Amino acid sequence: MSGVSEPLPHDMGLRVELDTNETYYLKSGWAERCDGIYGLACGYVDYVEGITWLKDPARIAITNSHVKPAVPFDDHDTKTTKKNEDVK
Repeated sequence: MSGVSEPLPHDMGLRVELDTNETYYLKSGWAERCDGIYGLACGYVDYVEGITWLKDPARIAITNSHVKPAVPFDDHDTKTTKKNEDVK
């Protein structure tokens, strides 16, 4: 998934460096799960322009060096629970 994940100072969030040479900044409240890291992206590193801070944080999931939009955490939990119940 990621090369380096390190908390930012003063519990501000998490800096995630991916193996694909991408870096994202997540706000505090991120969650690590078995399939990746979920959180609100507040910025990313563009190696040409530097750090770009987002005006409106976006929900993202970082899994296996892929970044994609994430469903809200509660919806993710609900869908997982229903799926597990259907299997039984």
